[in-house]
Amino acid sequence: MFRATGVGKVGVDADFSGIGVLRALLYNFDFDDFADLKYHPLKPEHANFLADEVVPLLQDDAGNIWMTGSASRIGNKAWNMELSQTRVGRVVDFLQTKGIKPEQIQEDAVGEEWADAAGHIDDDPRDRSVVITVLPKIQLGPIVPPPRKVPPKPPVTRHFKIAMVYSLAVTETLLLRRLLKLKTLGAGPALERCVFTIWDTRNKLACSYVYLGVGVGAGVTFTSDASLTTYGPWTDFTTEKPISCWQFGRYASLRGGGAGSQSINWITIETPRGVNDIHSLRISTGTSVGAGGSATWGDLFLLDKPRHFEGDRQHGVI
Repeated sequence: MFRATGVGKVGVDADFSGIGVLRALLYNFDFDDFADLKYHPLKPEHANFLADEVVPLLQDDAGNIWMTGSASRIGNKAWNMELSQTRVGRVVDFLQTKGIKPEQIQEDAVGEEWADAAGHIDDDPRDRSVVITVLPKIQLGPIVPPPRKVPPKPPVTRHFKIAMVYSLAVTETLLLRRLLKLKTLGAGPALERCVFTIWDTRNKLACSYVYLGVGVGAGVTFTSDASLTTYGPWTDFTTEKPISCWQFGRYASLRGGGAGSQSINWITIETPRGVNDIHSLRISTGTSVGAGGSATWGDLFLLDKPRHFEGDRQHGVI
């Protein structure tokens, strides 16, 4: 039989708090409030709490709400289940009149199950209730991938300068000396070691290379079977396509000779695949101690990483 039980009561779980978070117990619903098969609206105290505290957390699809209706231990289980379903249904109806979407609401009913578990008296007002829990939605914006790290464009150019740092050509001539009875003439197999600087004038970078070659040569010297050439001037050259100053080698060849301040050579340098090699570039290689000439074939090895370079006084370029 329906019996009014007075004002609606609300208990808020203070330990369950945070931005957009709420847990509360709406209780002291009327006794047997579905017995006369009439629709009983929410008590004003429950309606006001929902309007003031709950609806703002759910508006604009900001959160979700979970609700569970409950009943006291008086009556049979089937009837108590129907009462708990009716109570939670009233809360759902109220929220939907405030614009809360059905997909935001999860409802359930437990009848007298919670009252039995808690060991309450037969008609505890806390069992004639609806428990509500509100949690904010996780708003996922568009997934924006992190900015792609684009490696810096490698410094390339078609315009280079090359200079010989030094060159040492050695010939094996012991047998020839004995046959010709000469002390200052060297001729025969040649081993050549040269160091070059290749300068990217556009990006102001330079690399050092060592050339090791074998071939044939001859030298007239004052002290040994060697022809030594000192620091030479810069020689301009261009490549077919832009490359970096550390991309030369490995195959190379060097031919020519010098005596005193007259030292001329022709160098061939391998370039990366897809770029035509530098063929027979004429370079002036500086001053020779003694006189000599050779033609050698070998490899050009990179000695160091590219370094900042703007010229030098020895070459007259600053």
